[in-house]
Amino acid sequence: MKSQHLRSEKNCLNCGTEVPERYCPLCGQENTVQHETFGHLVGHVVADIVHYDSQFLKTLKYLTIRPGFLTKEYWAGRRVRYVNPIKLYVFASFVFFFAMALINNSKDHGKKPVVHASTATTRTEEKQVYDGTDYRSVAEYDSVQASLPADKRNHGLEDRMERNLARMREHKQGSRAAFVEMFVHNLPKIMFILMPLFALMVKWTHRKRGLVYTDHAIFTIHFHAFLFIILLVALVIRFFIHRETPLNLAYWGIFLYLLLALRNAYQQSFWKALIKALLLYLGYFIVALTVFVLFFFVVLLV
Repeated sequence: MKSQHLRSEKNCLNCGTEVPERYCPLCGQENTVQHETFGHLVGHVVADIVHYDSQFLKTLKYLTIRPGFLTKEYWAGRRVRYVNPIKLYVFASFVFFFAMALINNSKDHGKKPVVHASTATTRTEEKQVYDGTDYRSVAEYDSVQASLPADKRNHGLEDRMERNLARMREHKQGSRAAFVEMFVHNLPKIMFILMPLFALMVKWTHRKRGLVYTDHAIFTIHFHAFLFIILLVALVIRFFIHRETPLNLAYWGIFLYLLLALRNAYQQSFWKALIKALLLYLGYFIVALTVFVLFFFVVLLV
């Protein structure tokens, strides 16, 4: 049935290469006629979806239950049967950040709005509001600054930081919510910085293996794809049970996964993998904390 839709000519319409059989050996395009029937077109779409679903489920299975396996398969050149690591990371990160934003917004909408008194605010309350970097809006900050003597106003760096804090706090309930909002909004950018750094750390701990940086980057991508999956599950469970236990278990799960992935992918003993996993886990925490602080400091100054 399918052979009826193949072209009799043996030149690829996409790149011009000779096509000995069904698919072009250079670009992979199927050598079918230009004007297909609707039924044949639908068949192509269904086949692609089924193939991708099967490929995705297989990739997800090996990613979650066999740490390091996908990395070894990629290094060995067995790649077509699994989802490309970059596509896998993009999909996992998109779902994670989208779900995290939804959960964060749901928490904000579930809180009772804070009603600010206009004329009944005492001087003590005003002092707590205006002296403790708790300005609730840019307009409030500007109003207070304008009412102060010139020598008492904020200037330069302090002024920019206070103004940006007030802007983030606007329509939020306190500074904690503002920082959470900023964290959720900027986390994808921070992760984009952290991943190459983590790959460098993996390369440094395995510098005698004779692998290039991109090999360690593939390991890093697979590790972070799992990280997003387990954190997503933990965040969803925490949202419903209102406890931190799922996240605490996820952190331990991430460490255990890193240990097993290092042992399996790099083919080393358990104790070597344990030492390197500890170094990487601790180092990643320090690097992440440093990047977070620097990033937030830059955001406050922009």
